[in-house]
Amino acid sequence: MDLISAAELPFLALSTLFARSFEGYFVPIPDAPQAFDARVRSEHISLMESRVARVDGEWAGLVLMARRGRVSRVAGMGIIPSRRGQGLGGEMLRPLMAEARARGDARMVLEVIEQNAPAVKLYERLGFRRVRRLVGFVGTPSPESGALEEVGLQECARLLPDGLPWQLDAATVRGLSSPARAFRLGPACAVVADISAPTLGVRSFVVEPESRGQGAGRRLLRALAAAHPGKALAVSAVVPEGLCERFFLGAGFTHPALSQLELVLDFSPDAK
Repeated sequence: MDLISAAELPFLALSTLFARSFEGYFVPIPDAPQAFDARVRSEHISLMESRVARVDGEWAGLVLMARRGRVSRVAGMGIIPSRRGQGLGGEMLRPLMAEARARGDARMVLEVIEQNAPAVKLYERLGFRRVRRLVGFVGTPSPESGALEEVGLQECARLLPDGLPWQLDAATVRGLSSPARAFRLGPACAVVADISAPTLGVRSFVVEPESRGQGAGRRLLRALAAAHPGKALAVSAVVPEGLCERFFLGAGFTHPALSQLELVLDFSPDAK
């Protein structure tokens, strides 16, 4: 097996390989170059440090690597169906773990679908440990008109606390671009992935600290429902379990079938 920098592939070919590598996955991933580009930019994925695997002259899979400061993240690792079950996952990731350790990274993180038992087993065998469970929410709030104000993404990002998973982190929210849009109602702010989609994907949802527990969040949910009648609202499984349960479940949301695990591999004893 040869590992080659993802930057050496044409971008459209890389998008296609990404989709092929996740064919039959728990969550469908289409070959959508624009969506792939948005992922790369917002999640700080380095194509120079990401790798594609080639076996017998054919592309077999890829590992997308992201970096912020002294933290690396496996932003996606997939193998095309015909090459699965051959031990390529470990072969692909071990060199990247060694590179991260050599350049002085404090840790490497990743999220893996909890129900994907083989992947969880692989990562734990490589030394990753479980940090927390990540859950999502889906629901259709009762609509109630509200004066939604469109604001910049940074309006939501600045309110987010430290210590959130990579995809909820303020740096990720600030890095989003069209069609993502942010809306505010009083002290509550939400980022919606694409208002034209059949389901409103909520990428971020936050209330000013001094206004929490006063119903501002629920009013924003109802206003979003009124502005987009008939559409459900969905939060991907990237929320630490226990963080928002009371709010979303109390608003009539339920958990989707899939959850994730956040895993970490520490490279230094003082990793934070």
